[in-house]
Amino acid sequence: MGIFDGLRKKFKENRETPENAAERTKDDITTSTEKTKTETKRLTPSEPHSSARVEKTHILEGYKLKEASVHEWHDEASREAEERFKKEKGIQLPWHYNDTFGEDFKVLALRAGGVGAVFFVKSTRFGERIYAAKTLQRFLKEDYLKLSTYEQERIAKDFLEEALPWLEMGQHSNVVPVHLLENIVHPATRRNVPFIFSEFMKKGDLRHLVIEKGRLSLEETFNVGLQICEGLLHAYEHGLPAHKDLKPENIMVYKEGIYKVTDFSAGVMGTPGYMAPEQVAGAKVDRRADQFAIGLIIHDVFKGGDTQKEQIKRDYYIRSDPRRFIKEGIKGILSGDLSAPLKVVVTRCLQPRIEDRFDDISELKNELLKVYEGEFKKEYRFPEVEIDDSVEWWFNRGLAFHNIGRDASAVTPYKEALRRFKVISKTEISQARCLMNMGIVYKNTGKFSEAEASYKEALRMLKAILGTEIDQALCLIAELNQASCLMNLGNAYENTSKFSEAEASYEEALRMFKAIPNRYKELSEQLDLCYTRKHREIGQAHCLTCLGIVYARTGKFCEAEYTLKEALKIYKPIPGTEIDQAGCLMNLGNIYQSTGKFYDAKDNLKEALRMFKAIPGTEIDQARCLMNLGMVYERTDKFSEAELNLKESLRVFKAISKTEIDQARCLMNLGHVYLVTIKFSKAEANYKEALRMCKPIPGTEIDQAQCFTSLGILYNTIQEYSKVQSVLKDALEICERYPLGTEQIKNACLQLLSQIP
Repeated sequence: MGIFDGLRKKFKENRETPENAAERTKDDITTSTEKTKTETKRLTPSEPHSSARVEKTHILEGYKLKEASVHEWHDEASREAEERFKKEKGIQLPWHYNDTFGEDFKVLALRAGGVGAVFFVKSTRFGERIYAAKTLQRFLKEDYLKLSTYEQERIAKDFLEEALPWLEMGQHSNVVPVHLLENIVHPATRRNVPFIFSEFMKKGDLRHLVIEKGRLSLEETFNVGLQICEGLLHAYEHGLPAHKDLKPENIMVYKEGIYKVTDFSAGVMGTPGYMAPEQVAGAKVDRRADQFAIGLIIHDVFKGGDTQKEQIKRDYYIRSDPRRFIKEGIKGILSGDLSAPLKVVVTRCLQPRIEDRFDDISELKNELLKVYEGEFKKEYRFPEVEIDDSVEWWFNRGLAFHNIGRDASAVTPYKEALRRFKVISKTEISQARCLMNMGIVYKNTGKFSEAEASYKEALRMLKAILGTEIDQALCLIAELNQASCLMNLGNAYENTSKFSEAEASYEEALRMFKAIPNRYKELSEQLDLCYTRKHREIGQAHCLTCLGIVYARTGKFCEAEYTLKEALKIYKPIPGTEIDQAGCLMNLGNIYQSTGKFYDAKDNLKEALRMFKAIPGTEIDQARCLMNLGMVYERTDKFSEAELNLKESLRVFKAISKTEIDQARCLMNLGHVYLVTIKFSKAEANYKEALRMCKPIPGTEIDQAQCFTSLGILYNTIQEYSKVQSVLKDALEICERYPLGTEQIKNACLQLLSQIP
C-alpha cells in the first residue's frame, strides 16, 4: 500500500469533476426585432410577399367579430376551438389573442385540428409577417407539462427533428414551406412546447373551399390531384418516407387554382376516412398509402359538399367491418359522377392491395396528365409560384436548423441572410446578430477560429453604433448585444483552452453589463422592452459564473469563489433563477472540494441538492450533486456515505438517456471507494465498466486515461505487475496524444512504473 498512499492524493487532485449545472449556460441566440423589407419574385422591397403582410381582418374574414378585451379572441372560430380544447381535451390554453408568444411573436387567432393546435401569430422580429404555428394537442396537456425537464426536452426535440425533411424541402410551388422550428416556453409551467412555423395561407384549406363552392369543376379537380402529386414528389426527393395523413384539411389554397400540401410531420398515422387499408391493419406503410388518400380527395372535391361528412361516412363503413375494408377497400361509396377515364385512375389508387396501385407517385401523375390532355385537348401547365428570397426567410431558416442541432446546415442560410442585410440600410444591428449566430454555429461545429472571427466582427459593428445614429431603444439593444457577444467570444476561447483570453472577454462583458445605464429603464418599459434591466442583471450573473468556472480551471480558486458568490448574490432576488442559484452553489462546492474545504463543500452541495429537488425536471443536476457529495465523503474517509451517494447518483443517471459519461464517472468514483476499502474485485469491475462505456464516446480520452491509471494503482496494490505495465502503457499513449490537461496523470504513471520491482 506504500505506493498507493504516495499517489492517492495526486490522483484525486487530478480527477476531473462532472460538468456543472451552471456551466450549461447556453449561447443566447438573439434575433432581430428590427423591421426589414422583403425581397421577392424573387420578392422585392416594393412588392412584399402577398402572405407576408397580411392584416388581421384577412385572418378573421368570414367570422363575426365582437367587441373584445385585449386578450379575448376576435373571431368565432378561435372561440370555438378554445371551447373544444376545454371540453373534449381538458386543455387550458396558455395563450390568447394579443398574448406574447415566445419572444418574437403575438397571437392573432387559434384553430383546432384532429390532433393538432394551430396558432396564427404575427412576427415582431421582421415586421408584420404572419405564420401558422402548429403543435400537437398532447403537448398542451398536463401529462406532458408535468414530465421531468429532461423527458419533456427529449420529446420536444424528437417532434422538431421529425420535421427535418419538411424543413429541408425549402420552397416549392406545391408545398407549404416551413420557416422556423422553435420551442415556445409555456408561461405557466416553463416547459418547452415545440412548434412548427409554416407559411400562413390566408385562403384556408381545400375542405373549406369545396364547402364555399359547393363542388370543384373537373379541371379544378385535376389541378388538385396533379399539384398534390407534384408537391409529394418534391417531398419524397428530400427524404420524406411518406406523408401518411393526406386529407382536404392538409391541402392549402395558396391562390385561385394553386394548391400546397402541408403538415408533413403530423405525428399520427392517418385520419379515419382517408386511411389506406394497410394503415387500418397497422401494417408497414409506404408511399402507396398516399395514393389511396389522393384517390379519395379527388373523389370528394369533385362530388362536392362537406368533405368531412364523406370522411365520417367512410370511417363508419370501416369501423363497422374493418376486415372487409382491409380485404376489399372502398366499395359502393364512390360517386358515379367521375368521368370514365378519371374513374379508372381513382379506382387504381383505391385498390386494397398496395401491389395493385401505381408503382409510385410519378406514374400516378403521368396517368393524370394523360387523362387531362384527353379531357381538355391541351397540355397541362403547372403554375409557377414566386420564391420568397427575403432576409427573414434565410435568417429563420438558419435559426430553424440550429434549433434542432443541425448547426452545419445553419451556416449557409445565415450567410445568405447576412448578405441580404448588407444591402439594406440601417440594419447594422441585424447584421451583427447574424454574425453572432454564425459564431454560435461555428463554435458548435468545432470551427473555433471562424467562431472567433464572427464574434469579433459582430463586436466591431456593434461598437460602431452610436446613440446619435439610431434611436435610444436600439442603442440599448446594441449595448446588451455587445456584452452578449463578448460572453460568446469568451466561450469560444474557453473551448480552445485559451483561458487568459476567455477571462479577458468575460471581464469586459461583465464591465459592459454593469455599465448599461439605468436611464433606459423608463424608455424600455414604454417600448415593451421592460425585460431589458432583468436581462442586464442576469447577463452580469452569467458572466460572473463563466468567469468563476474559468478561474477554477486555471487554479485561481480565490477569484473563482468571489465571482461565484457575486453571481449568487445577483441571482437570489430574481424569480426564475433557482436553477442558476443551485448551479452556483454546486460550483462553489466543487471549488471548496478542490481546496480541501470539505465541510464548506458538503454544505454547499447539500443546499444545491435541496434546491434542485424542489425544481421539477432537474434529475440530472440532482444526480451530479449526489456524485459530487459522494466524492467529498470519500475525501473525508466517510466511505459508506460516499458509496450510498454514488450508487444513488448512478441509479438516477441510468434512468436518463445519453448520460453515459456521467455514469462512467460515477463508476470510476465508486471504484476509488472500493479500492480504498480493499474491495479489489469490485473496484476492478467498476473501472473496467467505466472504461467500456467511455471508449465509444469521442472526447472522453482523459477519462479513459484516468481509468487506466486507476487500474494501474489497483494492480500495483495487489502486485499484478504485468497488468500494471499494460494499463499504464495505454494511459501514457493517451497522454502523448493529449498533453494538455494530462500532466498529472503522466507523472503519476511514470512514478508508478519507476517503482515496479
